[in-house]
Amino acid sequence: MNKMINNSLFITGTDTSVGKTFVGARFLEFLKTKGIQAGYQKWIATGVEAEVPEDLALCLDAAGISPTPELAAQHVPYCFRFPASPHLAAEMEDRTVAAEHIIENYKALASRYEWLIVEGVGGLMVPLRRDLLLVDLLAQLQPKTLVVARSGLGTLNHTLLTLEALRHRQIPVLGVVFSDSAAEEDEMLVQDNMQTIEEIGLVRVFGRLQRHRSASDARSAFMPIGHAILEQLHHTK
Repeated sequence: MNKMINNSLFITGTDTSVGKTFVGARFLEFLKTKGIQAGYQKWIATGVEAEVPEDLALCLDAAGISPTPELAAQHVPYCFRFPASPHLAAEMEDRTVAAEHIIENYKALASRYEWLIVEGVGGLMVPLRRDLLLVDLLAQLQPKTLVVARSGLGTLNHTLLTLEALRHRQIPVLGVVFSDSAAEEDEMLVQDNMQTIEEIGLVRVFGRLQRHRSASDARSAFMPIGHAILEQLHHTK
């Protein structure tokens, strides 16, 4: 068992493209307004075409961090070109994901900041190798974990399964943030989804992120969610 790192928050999603990066960027931005030095890490990025992965660039900008070559390998220990699950993307390049390498960089980067925000890849059950799931690496490290879930139809099954997978491995669940997939969601459905997940999932729902036309509107809308997440982090530290 690896020594627990108490100043990290892992952001997982119920699926791919569910809003993990957006939530991570907004929370990093929020922490910066509070004078809290926070860093960002994504253990594995796939479908990377640019020198600096798009997710990394967005989140470092939100955190006010200038990307440097010497830190790039710590921010994203593994980058692969092929847009697929990490196990296949790595195999396409005749490479292998080593948990030890991820853990080493995770510890090194966590030591530099008050809080380290770590973004997952896809959902929890994504294979990093054919013999290692992401969730099983999390079970070794036990980070506080925030679940980002879709607001609309289909989210109940995905979100409850995600919560069950985390709890089955004793990974601490911080709470859930809902993220709209469409510009207009069915309001009755969304409100019931949030209530149902809170009641059946026995978890704190921090709020819902809707689509906004401007970055300033998005920042303002995230403020109460950011406060709630930070409060819960301090409560569980």
